[in-house]
Amino acid sequence: MSDQTAVQILLARLFKCSTTLSSAYYNSGIERRDDNRNDIDLLRQIRILSPSIRDTYQLRSSFRQFLNSALSTERLFAAGANIGGYFGRLQKLVAERAFALQDGRDGAAEDLEADIRVAISEIADAIDDELTILHAQVATKFAAVSTLAEKRRQNIHYQERTEKLVQLLEDFHFADLSDQLAGNEDLALSFRALFEDRLPAFRESLKAILQQLNTYLFEFRKIENRARSVRAFSLHLRKNPDWQAAAYDESADLPEWLQLASPLNLHFSPDVSQVESEPILREIAQSIPAFQQVQTQSRPPGRLDQDADSPSVVIVAPSPLKQAVRRYFDESAQSSSWVSAREWWCRNPESVGSVREDVWLLRLLAEDERQGRARRWRFRLDATPQPHFDGNLIIKDVFATNLQA
Repeated sequence: MSDQTAVQILLARLFKCSTTLSSAYYNSGIERRDDNRNDIDLLRQIRILSPSIRDTYQLRSSFRQFLNSALSTERLFAAGANIGGYFGRLQKLVAERAFALQDGRDGAAEDLEADIRVAISEIADAIDDELTILHAQVATKFAAVSTLAEKRRQNIHYQERTEKLVQLLEDFHFADLSDQLAGNEDLALSFRALFEDRLPAFRESLKAILQQLNTYLFEFRKIENRARSVRAFSLHLRKNPDWQAAAYDESADLPEWLQLASPLNLHFSPDVSQVESEPILREIAQSIPAFQQVQTQSRPPGRLDQDADSPSVVIVAPSPLKQAVRRYFDESAQSSSWVSAREWWCRNPESVGSVREDVWLLRLLAEDERQGRARRWRFRLDATPQPHFDGNLIIKDVFATNLQA
């Protein structure tokens, strides 16, 4: 058994891929080749690399920021950890690249283009990480905190955070960055593939999270009002230990507050840890009837009756659907033209009964597959491929005819 810790194993993997990491850092990306294929797969597994375009990969923003801090590397318009800073940095980089192209500084423009690709990847990674965090918080209903007040503060915090991010994405959608990057094929492709095409999905996910957070806030408020009522009643019982509820069920005139207030379902149980409860528990135990053991009568094993007649044979009639399937294939085997299953279903309602049309088609497919080479008919499908799921078909109709047709 190895004594290595998880940190040592991770650092050993990073050391093994040090050449690939260095190339990806200084070149703002790395291309997948045969000599670095294993390193790239390993780095993607431990979330160090993220996919870019044209079978290339980039360092994830968190690891890149760590290297920038460790090596004291300065980046243009360096942003903090907030997504708004990433957007602001990208807009400044795009504007600075336009100035560089106007001034004829091609070298500076190429450096800015590399930084723009990094900024686009940082935005996509930051939004992806933000969605992961928000999904985890919403799915667990803020399981890291236990009290209602803490959950409510957590809910308000993430609600404001999600609202700002949704508004930021909506504002950024109407920006003209896509038009400004249209002159460079690589930048336009990076912006479209990594961010612009995914922007609607990002917005919809954030809006769904925001709706769930609003629902949680409403539920927390209901729980808080109910808990306040329970605490007030508990305080009343402490101040008045001899208080007993009036027999309102025996009164003809109920007080007004009793008609307006929603009732509380209270369940009481004796405290077995108190000595005072022992007499009551003893009375309860004595009132429980004694357990009566159920007497089971053992029966001898059965034997065959030699004098009885031979056992009767029960013949089970086939179901109406099975009879209809046999009728359809019998008629098809005797027909010289193709017989439509859907038309037969419409012409013979007394045979198919309440069976739906789609169930009827699936039953014919199963019967044809079950018969195999023993079938007495030819079978044909009228189907089209499903556009979104490979290997699936949309069946419109099935036809059958005799083997000689």
